[in-house]
Amino acid sequence: MEERKTGEFLENEKTLKELQEENRRLQEENERLNRSIKERLYDKIHVSVHTLDLFIAAMCVLFVVVVIMGMLK
Repeated sequence: MEERKTGEFLENEKTLKELQEENRRLQEENERLNRSIKERLYDKIHVSVHTLDLFIAAMCVLFVVVVIMGMLK
């Protein structure tokens, strides 16, 4: 009878550890999904944040210049 209780305890302990690991993994995934689009983009592109901000600003300026040139012609 004691062996059976010990076996059940070990099985429950294993299940508890698996549930804790799954919970931790789901919390990390939830944190990752709750980030803004900008933060998720920075995670995928391996350049500094400052460099990426400069690139985005330059693309916006070029877009405005192209629109203005299009309106002038």
